[in-house]
Amino acid sequence: MEEKIVLEPFNRILSGYEKLAEVSVSVADCSALCRKYQKFGVEGYRLGGYRGATYLNRYLNVTVDRAPLLIYKKQFLIPLVFRQTEASEQLFLEDYRMEGFFLLLEWLLLHRPEKAIIDFQKSRGIQPNKEYVIDSSFIAFRLTEILDGAGFPLSRFQTIEAFSDWNRTYKLIDNGSIGRHSKIFDPENAENIAELQMILSIVGLRYPEMHLFIGELKG
Repeated sequence: MEEKIVLEPFNRILSGYEKLAEVSVSVADCSALCRKYQKFGVEGYRLGGYRGATYLNRYLNVTVDRAPLLIYKKQFLIPLVFRQTEASEQLFLEDYRMEGFFLLLEWLLLHRPEKAIIDFQKSRGIQPNKEYVIDSSFIAFRLTEILDGAGFPLSRFQTIEAFSDWNRTYKLIDNGSIGRHSKIFDPENAENIAELQMILSIVGLRYPEMHLFIGELKG
């Protein structure tokens, strides 16, 4: 039987002169997590520091010291440090959540790396021989939006039209435009389609009986 992962206080975070306290996975649990998540691309772990503007502190610059970092697909480091919230605790209590975490991360790295990587310079793209630190706090937050905020209604929809109407109000997906049409799902937008496919794949982990109206989409 797997041991329960319990997040512990983590206070090695500085923002300016302010010391912050959040939560992290214990170093003692990292080896087990590496084995468990190897199938998703995790290759090991190490302790390390990083700095930058991250969702961990509402995009203010922070310096984090000796954090447990998962090594993902050789060049990405995933800090196992999160905001002190109930959603962070749930991340390791329900297996489908971390599977969803990696599905979301993979999609963001391909389509919107500036959302997934701390202080990413979009104009340069992802360089093959450079290490990047993932904004794991943002990934965890977005995952909660998908599973806990949108999961149940998405599991009930039968058509693209029903989702589009709902999305106009709840704005889970936007089409990248500016102005009054910026939060409207566009079924002709290839990235919108790919994002919806990814989101429904994640929701399906929690609601395996759901009707995948995704089959009506192009691409």
